[in-house]
Amino acid sequence: MKRILAITACVVLVATAIFWWTGYVSSARQAPPAAGSDPAPDTPGFPATETSPTAQNHPSAPVSGPNRVEIEGASLQVDAQGNLVPAPQVRQLFDTLARQQGQIPADLWKDSILDAYRDQLGGTATQQLETLLKRYVEYNLALQMLPMDGVASLAGALDHVQQIRDEYLGEASTALFRDWQQMESFTEQYVTQVVNSRDVAQLQQSLQEQVYALPTSVQPRAQKVLDQSQDLFAALPSAQTDSATLQSIAEQTAALALMQPDFTFGEPSAEFMEQYHQYNSAKQRLQQQDTITSEDDPRLQQLRQEYFSGSDVLRVKTLDRAQMY
Repeated sequence: MKRILAITACVVLVATAIFWWTGYVSSARQAPPAAGSDPAPDTPGFPATETSPTAQNHPSAPVSGPNRVEIEGASLQVDAQGNLVPAPQVRQLFDTLARQQGQIPADLWKDSILDAYRDQLGGTATQQLETLLKRYVEYNLALQMLPMDGVASLAGALDHVQQIRDEYLGEASTALFRDWQQMESFTEQYVTQVVNSRDVAQLQQSLQEQVYALPTSVQPRAQKVLDQSQDLFAALPSAQTDSATLQSIAEQTAALALMQPDFTFGEPSAEFMEQYHQYNSAKQRLQQQDTITSEDDPRLQQLRQEYFSGSDVLRVKTLDRAQMY
């Protein structure tokens, strides 16, 4: 019960964050987004077809003479044409940069943090990396607000994360999260072992060993699952809980750990909010004409493109989604 209350508190905190960003949250709960929504809008450096920077120019050509660039412990690959090759190491670099910045909001460093590596990467790869970083920041903001959609199970959470990932990162998400399947397998094993365990010390040791066996790019995320399970582990020896309830708590614990971003988001700039208020007024006029029940409505997509550009389009889509629930 304490864990469930803690989970409820997390949802309340997310609602507070949404209120901070938008100035208000719609109290009306409407229908969930329709399936098959359009991909995320274009941002500088990304092709309109939503392919990765490398796939755009060389969809099937093998990489010849690749160059490895070591940045903050992450080994990035640049192909012979100077294009960045999306891979889990790119995501690992972004997460490392975010942890190094601590509580400094991402908007204050995302536009300049990669400048120091331009000579190593080359102009084209740096621009592609900057574009991916901006998209990844917006993906993390969407991830932070994801619990508002409701999480009934671990499988549901993983499906939600996959959907958001594809929307915000396009086809590059497949390469960036190539290692994620092992992370999903770990969370499934975690739930099964928690439900069936009779020895808490052995359970914790076994799970920790499994974390160390994962690729380094997903170990921090897997460690979050264990770190946020301490209350659950402490209650297991005396728990008088049926297996179904225990499984539900374990699934929610894992789900929340998977949906917590490493990035810190600050208060929106005055310029962004002024533009957002103009957009919101136009959106309200549009809604007076006809009911809009999804952030993927083509009319909203067009309206966002009229008022915003670059990664700001993705941010406004996140705020629109938050208001739909």
